[in-house]
Amino acid sequence: MNDSKILDRAEGALFGSALGDAIGIYTEFMTDWQALEAYGSSSPNFTLIPPETKLHNDTHRCRFESRAWTDDTDHTILMMLSYLRLRELSPKDFAIRLHSWCSQGLRVLDRLPMGLGKTVGSVVFSPSYTDDPAGTALSHWDKNGRKIAPNGSLMRTTPVGVICIPKTEEETFAAAIRMGAVTHADPRCALSVAIVSALVRALCLGQIAYPAQVRELIERAWDYVQRTQPPEHAALLDRAEFVAHAYAESLEALVLCDRAMGYVYKCLGAALWCLRRVLTHQDTFRSAMTALVMFGGDADTNGAVAGALMGALCGCEYLPKEWRDGMRHAEWYRAKVQALCCVAGLRDGVYDSESDADTELDGGKGFITEEEMKKREMGIMERMLLSEKERREKAEAKVKAQTKSSSWKSWLSGS
Repeated sequence: MNDSKILDRAEGALFGSALGDAIGIYTEFMTDWQALEAYGSSSPNFTLIPPETKLHNDTHRCRFESRAWTDDTDHTILMMLSYLRLRELSPKDFAIRLHSWCSQGLRVLDRLPMGLGKTVGSVVFSPSYTDDPAGTALSHWDKNGRKIAPNGSLMRTTPVGVICIPKTEEETFAAAIRMGAVTHADPRCALSVAIVSALVRALCLGQIAYPAQVRELIERAWDYVQRTQPPEHAALLDRAEFVAHAYAESLEALVLCDRAMGYVYKCLGAALWCLRRVLTHQDTFRSAMTALVMFGGDADTNGAVAGALMGALCGCEYLPKEWRDGMRHAEWYRAKVQALCCVAGLRDGVYDSESDADTELDGGKGFITEEEMKKREMGIMERMLLSEKERREKAEAKVKAQTKSSSWKSWLSGS
C-alpha cells in the first residue's frame, strides 16, 4: 500500500492512544474539582518534554513512571508484539502474553504490571484461562449475572483497526470482537470494540470527514452485533442506553467520575465526543484531550481510546509535539509501530520477527523471580508511604500557616 497519508494516520492512531493514556494518568480517579485543585486550571498546559508537568503527588500516581503510559498501552503493546511474532491476530497467543503480563509485567521494557483491572485479573488468573481464554471470560461473565461491562478490552483495541486497514469493515468488526472476547464477553464490550476498531480503520483510510459518517459506521456496527452475537446476548443490548452514551452531546452528560467510571459505554461515549469535536474543528487533539482528562474518572483509559480516534484523524505529524516527543520509551514504541505497519502491508520494508527478541514472551530479557518481584513491590510501597508522609506534612504546614495568619489578623483587629 505505502500511502503516506494512511501510514501517518495509522501511526497517529497508535501514538495518539499511548499519549492519551500518558496524559490521562495525571487525573485518573480524580473528580473534576480535584483535578482542578491539583493542576490549578481547567485547561492546564500539560507537557511531557522535560522539565515535564509533575504528576500530582498522591498514593496512586506515585507508583507510576513520569511521562509514561499505564497498563492500557502495555496491553496494546502485548497485542502488537503477538502480531509481530505470528503475523496474524491470535487470541490464544495474546491471552498467553496477557497471562504473563499479570505476573511479570511488560518484560521487554522492564515495566511492572501496574493498574490491573478487576475483570481482567479475575479472568486471567482462572486455572482454565490459557487453555480456553474466551470460554473462561464467558463463564466469568455468566457467574456475575451478565452485568459487568468494563472498558478493559476497549482500551487495547487500536491495533486491530490498524492491522485491518487492508481488510473489510465487517472483517474488522469480527477481528475486534474475537480479540476482545479473551477477557470481556458482554455484548456492550463487543459492540464498543467493533465501533472503535472500525473507526480507526476508516479514519486511517480517509473515509470519514463528517459526523454523519461516524454515525453511519456506528449504526452498521450495531446491526452487525445484532446479527452475529448469540441471540440471548444481543437481546441484552439496551438501545436507549447505548444512544445516550454514543451520541452524548457533552462530557458532563456522561458523568465520567462516579462509581461506574470504568463502564465501557462511558469510555466509548467520551472518545466519540472527542472525535466529533475535532472533526467539526471545535477542538484540537490537545484541547479535546485536556478537556476530557480534566473530568477525571478513568481518565487514562478514556484518553487512550479518544487518542486513538483523534490520532487516526489528525495523523502522527500533527500530534502535540510536547507530548509526542516527550513520552517515555517513544523511540522504542515508534519502532514497533513502524514494524507493525510493515507487517500489515502499510509500508515498504522488511521485518524479521524471528530476530526481534522483543517479541519473545519474556521480551528477550528473561523472567524475574518471585523474590525480585516482591523486592520491587516493596519499593512501590515505600514510595507510597513517602508520598503519604509528604502530603501529610504539607497539609499540616498549610494549617499552621492559616492559623498564624488568623492570629495575626485577630491581633491587628484588637489593636
